[in-house]
Formats: sequence, structure tokens, C-alpha cells
Amino acid sequence: MAGFDPCTALSESDLQSYGVTKPGEPVDQGIGETGCDFKTDDFLLTVYKSDESDMAYWEGRKDRFGIFETNRVGSHEGIKTATKGSAGLGMCTQIVLAGSGSISVQINYSSDKNQGNDVACAKAMEIAQVVEPKLPK
Repeated sequence: MAGFDPCTALSESDLQSYGVTKPGEPVDQGIGETGCDFKTDDFLLTVYKSDESDMAYWEGRKDRFGIFETNRVGSHEGIKTATKGSAGLGMCTQIVLAGSGSISVQINYSSDKNQGNDVACAKAMEIAQVVEPKLPK
């Protein structure tokens, strides 16, 4: 995960296809996750990376999520999540596990563009599938 940069995880053409017109803005949650925010007219896309958030880490926090479903993203294990209380609010995160860490692709629709969690989860998965081949096996 050391060589993975959330701000360059998506190509310029990928970003344009999602409606991103400005460079990403680095963010740090202060909990060992660094990331990059990409704004569109419809939603906020954030790509986070964590060097130490493996499946056991996420399983230990399972009670914080209203949606917690294991899945696959390419050749990697994954988890579709949405925090408790976010049902219907157009938020979803697709986590992709890689080695002892993970990346997260988070979608948060603007309130006036909200299309529900299913659409947000589908968009998070779509973007995670573009990022996944760049991750360590």
C-alpha cells in the first residue's frame, strides 16, 4: 500500500467520466486513513487508503454499519458498507482489502441529487473496480 496514492488512483479521463473537473483535495481523517476528495455536481467521491485496516479491523467495527456485506472487487475481497442512520441518504462505501490494509471508495450524493443508497453503492463498486487493478495482490 506504500506506493498507492488516493489522489492519483484514478486517471484524468476516469475522473472526467464521473464528472470530476478539478484535481482531488487531500484529506486525512486522523485515524490512519489518508485520502483524496473529488467533487462532482452530483456527489462527493473520496478514495481513502489505510495500511492497517484488514478484514479483522472492519469485522471489529461491523456494529457501526447499517449495511455490511462482504463481496469481491476483481481479485480482492471487499465489503460494501453504509453507516447506521444513513439509509436512503445516498451514501455508500466499497472497501477493497489488499494485504494488511485496504482502500475505500466512498460516495456521498448531494441532498438535492440523492438517489438512495443502492445507486451510491453501485457507483462506489463501479469506481472501486477501476481502482482495484492498481492495488497490491
